[in-house]
Amino acid sequence: MVTRIKSVNVGQLGRISRKRVGGKAGGTSGGGAASRADDAVFSPGARTLGLADEAINGAPEIRMELVEPIREALAGGRYQVSSLDVADKILRQVLMERKRSF
Repeated sequence: MVTRIKSVNVGQLGRISRKRVGGKAGGTSGGGAASRADDAVFSPGARTLGLADEAINGAPEIRMELVEPIREALAGGRYQVSSLDVADKILRQVLMERKRSF
């Protein structure tokens, strides 16, 4: 049986625990089996997704006063970027990624 949890912030779930109460309804009559915890363990991918969700929710709002002039310049064909600046940024990014991998 597959249980799906929708619309839940995985980062806040952490650990899900449900205790079964002993007695006649549960089929047990006290003892050590009267309270058993069922644990849900999240995969590393689910944990990463939870962290990404938290990062997105914690990101600052879009500052439209900065975005709008660039958008207008792009639409009007007035926005120009130096190819040397683009190449410089690409190389810096590649070098930083290599540095982190060492």
